[in-house]
Amino acid sequence: MRSPIRPWLVAAALAVSGCGNYSTEDLRFLAALPQREDLAFRVPATGQPGALSSCPTRTSSVWLEAKPTSDKINAGVDFLLALVDVVRSHEPSWRKADERGWGPFPSKEHPGREVMVVMARTYPPELGGGARYGYAFLARLQGTPDWTGLIGGQFDGGSASRGKGSVVLDFDQMIALGMSDAGTPTGQMAITYDRASDPVTIELVLASDGFGAVGTGSTFAYRSAGYAAGGGAFDFAFRDAQGNLFYVTTGYDAAGAGRDAVVYHAAAGGTAGFRECWGAGACLVYVQDSLNISCDPQAYGGACSLGVETDCPAVPASPF
Repeated sequence: MRSPIRPWLVAAALAVSGCGNYSTEDLRFLAALPQREDLAFRVPATGQPGALSSCPTRTSSVWLEAKPTSDKINAGVDFLLALVDVVRSHEPSWRKADERGWGPFPSKEHPGREVMVVMARTYPPELGGGARYGYAFLARLQGTPDWTGLIGGQFDGGSASRGKGSVVLDFDQMIALGMSDAGTPTGQMAITYDRASDPVTIELVLASDGFGAVGTGSTFAYRSAGYAAGGGAFDFAFRDAQGNLFYVTTGYDAAGAGRDAVVYHAAAGGTAGFRECWGAGACLVYVQDSLNISCDPQAYGGACSLGVETDCPAVPASPF
């Protein structure tokens, strides 16, 4: 996936001219940049490992991974937004009617590097008069002529909290410029989000393992949907202590009761799957697991499967 950084944006950034106080138009540009509440994955914190003894069956070990996984993904989101937020502490360095630029200015965290941010606004016909904002975060070694794109994004709407957009962070370019740290993953992180509809949706692709989360490449996306009336969906991946990989699609209601379908990739090779549902306390109601993947069958009468599917809760339809 290529970062959506266009050469004309770089050219515009080099036409530095003038500065001043924030204007209403400046604030419109800033409002197009995402903030944490726009990109954070929100998953109900229902069911805790300590609740196992109070369940008439057992808790869903898969659903108990959902909230910790969303926290890890949100750490990646925070990493991205810490870079984006640099513009909020600086007035624009130059302005044109439909363009803004910040910098160049030195990177505080990475001596010898400097950064620049450019934004442009257009009004494409498909938006019916609405605005589209494109932005690029660029960096270079001080004293060198060429800029490298680290972040590229696009947003449609009046503000990030009421529109939709996409943003790509290129970790490889950060590494090449010496602007990474020991925990920086490789590849890219790409996020698309839509806050103009019900449900609000977020999709995130992480090319390689990072922030404690499983990298999914282009084969799987972390996806979250939240309905205004409550409930939603969360699709995620995790590895267990043995290195087995689980790809999980879930739906849940406003109380946190839900259903999932799981594709299991054994560390030793082989693929299988199972389905289950749980109540609001994460206690399992139904499991269809003929291969006994989801539990230690000897601890549960020789089989992991239990219950009947008709007892499962109704959950909102997934938009994915």
